[in-house]
Amino acid sequence: MDIKFEGRNVELGNELRERVQKRLEVMDKRFGPITHARVSVQKNAHKNDGQAEVTAVINVSGSTLTAKRESSTVVAAVNDAMETLDLELEHFVKKQKEHRR
Repeated sequence: MDIKFEGRNVELGNELRERVQKRLEVMDKRFGPITHARVSVQKNAHKNDGQAEVTAVINVSGSTLTAKRESSTVVAAVNDAMETLDLELEHFVKKQKEHRR
């Protein structure tokens, strides 16, 4: 799985990168192959009262899933985005299984 991290006005530390990577690896094992993932973290002082905005995009066979979340801290926004992606991926896999029946 190819993972790309982007930080705008935010320094992404190794701990945050490892947390996201582990979370994506768990999703990959549970639901099937994730071919590519991109996590973009942005923090603008003049927009959204300085809140962190995270956009997470994953590519799986046949679809692209996206989660965009905002929070007061970068870690909370990343956690929310990963949780949303997990739910979307679970829903996608269930839908695929139902379609194949």
